[in-house]
Amino acid sequence: MKPNGILPALLEKYLSGECTDAEKETVEAWYVSLQGEPRYLDHLPDAEQDEIRQEAFGNIRQELNMAEERPVRRLPWHWLAGIAASVLVALGIFLAGNLKTAQSPEVIVKDLKSDSSKALPVTRFENTGRQIVRHQLPDGSVVTMHPKSTIMYQTAFATNKRFVEFSGEGFFDVKKDKTRPFNIKSGDMVIRVLGTSFNVKAIESQKKFQVDVVTGSVQVTAQGESFDKQEVVLKPQQQALFELDSKRLISKTSPLQAKKEIYEPVSIAFEETPLKKVIEQLEKRFNVSISLTNPGLAKCGLTANFESQTFPNILEILCTSLDVTYTISDNNITISGEPCE
Repeated sequence: MKPNGILPALLEKYLSGECTDAEKETVEAWYVSLQGEPRYLDHLPDAEQDEIRQEAFGNIRQELNMAEERPVRRLPWHWLAGIAASVLVALGIFLAGNLKTAQSPEVIVKDLKSDSSKALPVTRFENTGRQIVRHQLPDGSVVTMHPKSTIMYQTAFATNKRFVEFSGEGFFDVKKDKTRPFNIKSGDMVIRVLGTSFNVKAIESQKKFQVDVVTGSVQVTAQGESFDKQEVVLKPQQQALFELDSKRLISKTSPLQAKKEIYEPVSIAFEETPLKKVIEQLEKRFNVSISLTNPGLAKCGLTANFESQTFPNILEILCTSLDVTYTISDNNITISGEPCE
């Protein structure tokens, strides 16, 4: 496996705004080749593209300079693993937080004909793949969706409320808007927030819905034709459980665990660390199990500094940097790819 390299001088020229149009295309194509997805910037107006480029590359300038100063072996792979990982930590996460997620063939997005009670069309977004997918909503809120998760919402939110229907598992990072509460409906359970981050598990086959709050506060309500209204308010490190059979809603403090859930952020750094050791550290930090389809991948080296990042972000950048892919089932992750040279 030999990722295509790019000259540091050309990156520096890009940062300084001195590139020709052809050179700009080269730099952006290089990033896209690492990310393995369609061009992000093409989705935005020219002015917004320029603003994002300037801010993102301004953030990574120091990372780039520091990486160039470190002694590295004169092999394209080792240079790229160090530089690209640092660049992607700053640039990839920045873009992921500011741009609409590119739609892969495994994700279905389509407008559905709205019924008579809705003035706006409805969008249905389904993750039919085997990877975690980020999806941006009309107000800028982001939901990180696990496989087999589905979300439905009006293509443009109303002026006085934001409402979505969700099933499966996903982490919501809701944009603050005091004038428009954000409501999530999963079966008989409704989650109401103004701006916060929390994880939702609404998988009917598991007979229990669960909400875990990371930041802010969340109001969870359960109400149906066959049972009376129940309501709880959650703060960080608290969770709500709604039992589908008994129709009982309870709240409690999230249990203390030696390992974090994948939606809880951690800080961790790697310096030319073999993938085998990286996996050991991630399994130690998070409640996950990671396996390799190709034993030769264990020797691939990773250099990256993750500051307050969730497991999905770390996993995405790891796979991009090493040019590998992953699949996830519950908390079991399988990484596939060619061994490093």
